[in-house]
Amino acid sequence: MQMEATQIINSFPDRPGAYLHIPFCSTLCPFCPYNKVLYQPDLVKRYFAALNAEVACYVAQLDEPFSSLYIGGGTPTLCLDELAEIIANLPFTDECAIEVYPHHATPSRLRQMQQMGVNYVSLGIQSFDDTMLRYLQRPTTGARNRRAVENTVGQFTCVDVDLIFDVGFADESILLADLALCFEYGVEQISTYPLMRFGFTPFGKSRHDRHKEHEVLRKAEDLAAGYGYLRQSVWTFNRRKAPHYSSITRPFYLGMGAGSASYTGRYFLVNHFGLDQYIRTINQGRLPIARKFRFPGLLSSAYAIFWQAYTGRIAIDQLTRQFGTIPGLLWRAIFNFFALMHWVNKQEMVYVLTKRSRDHYHDLERWVPYHFIEPLWARMMQEHAEVA
Repeated sequence: MQMEATQIINSFPDRPGAYLHIPFCSTLCPFCPYNKVLYQPDLVKRYFAALNAEVACYVAQLDEPFSSLYIGGGTPTLCLDELAEIIANLPFTDECAIEVYPHHATPSRLRQMQQMGVNYVSLGIQSFDDTMLRYLQRPTTGARNRRAVENTVGQFTCVDVDLIFDVGFADESILLADLALCFEYGVEQISTYPLMRFGFTPFGKSRHDRHKEHEVLRKAEDLAAGYGYLRQSVWTFNRRKAPHYSSITRPFYLGMGAGSASYTGRYFLVNHFGLDQYIRTINQGRLPIARKFRFPGLLSSAYAIFWQAYTGRIAIDQLTRQFGTIPGLLWRAIFNFFALMHWVNKQEMVYVLTKRSRDHYHDLERWVPYHFIEPLWARMMQEHAEVA
């Protein structure tokens, strides 16, 4: 399990993006499956000392800056002062993105983010409908969420609004009303996530009506078109010619912090979820890697295609450059067959998902987390109960 920072950095075939995980929240939302703990000042101090040390290990091995920086959680905007120090010492180009809790989208905090170099923000709105917010047990109101968007729109290169829908709870009317409001505000992007029911969360497991979900997303696509927005990926809608906000479509990324993951093209790595284990491992002078999976070339290229397909576009030439000629030829043959079946449209060197195949990918995007991510995260979450 022991790996050195040099080995990890050298395993990337191209510049990776950087991800920082900030696990602290003032309250724990029951639908959220991500690694998180309640905010405790003493724990925050210890955690950021360890996070700074982990970042420094990797930065010392870099030949060139990270291609981007994405900060998630948890609620990273609880810790802006601590983050400012890390960002100042972490070299990157292009976007600096952060997830923003609506209560923190105040003029003063937004100015602080701008001064830190943040230029992409994602507002965790989830809904403007008070009934939906109560169902999600989200500690905010529709009015407060609207004020957060009003404060943020136009202040950054890209403003994304996250929305959640659940066809088992409500019909499409809530999501469509939420979307229409975002379109009227003119935000660059709206991400429409179907509620994920991981068994280790208080919401627990439940069956999904995938046909209803397909129908809701198609109605959302029709509504978006009327406002000049495009369905840019399976679950996102973008204003025409606006920048895109995404944490999951980076070809390669290095995760730092408790509960973060890295994909190098050769390895998939997962850090400790438990903060005590994470901090203790760093203090012992080791990287906090808890799980290591080696990906052979073909499997690695399949993993890359899965996430690239989320965008609705698959560029085989890019995959060939990253993974070699043989995987590239194989995937080109497969997607040429898909084109004959009208599952994708071939546009020069890119394969574009059709509406029908977007529905299939939506179902696959459900299946993969439940069968691969949930079992792994459920085991890793047990670290929180272990005695330090």
